Amino acid sequence: MKRLLCSAVLITSLLQVKAQKIVGGEWSAGARLGGSAGLSLKKHSGSNTSAFELIAANSFDSKVDGFTLTAMFEKLSPMNGNGQLSALFGAGVNLNFKETTKVGVSGIIGFDWRLKNVPITMQIDWLPTWFLINENYFSGVNGAFTIRYVLNRKKFDRN
Repeated sequence: MKRLLCSAVLITSLLQVKAQKIVGGEWSAGARLGGSAGLSLKKHSGSNTSAFELIAANSFDSKVDGFTLTAMFEKLSPMNGNGQLSALFGAGVNLNFKETTKVGVSGIIGFDWRLKNVPITMQIDWLPTWFLINENYFSGVNGAFTIRYVLNRKKFDRN
């Protein structure tokens, strides 16, 4: 019985696949659907601790309708050891173009999920914006789901 148990432990340890960790530094682009609908371009840092996101979208807030361009810096906080699921928060600037150009500041909070075996990333977030120039208005309706294709797929590190 001891020999069988030792053999099983040895075989299991030899066949064990180590956890993989995402390297980082990838670019991804895709669709943003929610309080505003449009396109998202995201660049993860090489260390997976931050990202820069550019969003071009049409807002569905009746007071902010029109084309919006948002540039965000995001801090990523890994929720698992391999960097696939991260909480995110950040801030940036928002420009809205309709009759006049409105300028505001945006915050973001949500989750970023980078799939391990396919070149897809997904994000769910809330992006409230406070417009300060050419209108003083707070828009809190921009919750969205984003799905992106990874443009330069990075390899995985073996731990």
